[in-house]
Amino acid sequence: MNVFTELEGIHERPEPFSVYTADVLWTEPYLSQQMLHHHLDQDSDLASRRLPTIDTVVDWIDGKFDLDGKKVCDLGCGPGLYAQRFAGRGAIVQGLDFSANSIAYAQEVALKTKSSVEYRVGNYLKDSLPSDQDIVTMIYCDLCALSPQQREIVYEKVRGALNPEGTFFFDVMSAVAYKAREETSAFGRRFMGGFWAEGDYFAFQNTFKYDEIKVMLDQYTILESHRTWQVFNWMQYFTSSDITEELGRNGFDVLETTGNFTNPTNGRDETHFGVIARLVS
Repeated sequence: MNVFTELEGIHERPEPFSVYTADVLWTEPYLSQQMLHHHLDQDSDLASRRLPTIDTVVDWIDGKFDLDGKKVCDLGCGPGLYAQRFAGRGAIVQGLDFSANSIAYAQEVALKTKSSVEYRVGNYLKDSLPSDQDIVTMIYCDLCALSPQQREIVYEKVRGALNPEGTFFFDVMSAVAYKAREETSAFGRRFMGGFWAEGDYFAFQNTFKYDEIKVMLDQYTILESHRTWQVFNWMQYFTSSDITEELGRNGFDVLETTGNFTNPTNGRDETHFGVIARLVS
């Protein structure tokens, strides 16, 4: 294969959700360390919201659901930034994440702070969830990274985890945010400041839009001296009616969608919104 043909392949538009690589970011040792750093970085919202915003979100959730004594399962809990705060409000919390690195950090914090959160390394697309939960949370748009088929798996598992009066709370990226994004390409040596590998490398970023289904792809192609590999970051964007219809097909009633859960005193956040849903009775 010559260089031109290889570059053509790098810049070719994939079919939506045709490749799933989310686990690479969170399970490959070097990248998982990078992701944990960005989770904890107070100068960036790349992997998680900054702590003052997380505190605001937890305040909002506590005001909605009264966390004291509630059983809460936090899917994709990462290093426990929400889970430990839920426990601080009196909730009985279990956190699940497939990043062993993030779970180890969360467990260390729990030990130091004498938190009662139970953390487990696991994949919510494959592994069992605890039953009889009052609340299942999935925060910072994890659902948007999944294909329609994967989202159906999540909905099935959440249905099995909740008690009959339980609540599913999550957030999604909005159609407004989708319209603001553009297709782009970028290239560089040690692209993104050495994020992708410890040694020397080159990387391409290609961003594709799929207007008919409101999906974005940030595709990264990393070229090291000994290998070439790719990461596909898919992102589904929703309107309120989109997510309400999808949940309805999967056994949930939407009680509320809201854009002000990250900053209740200063109006709506147009880039994403929260969803409160319950099992269809």
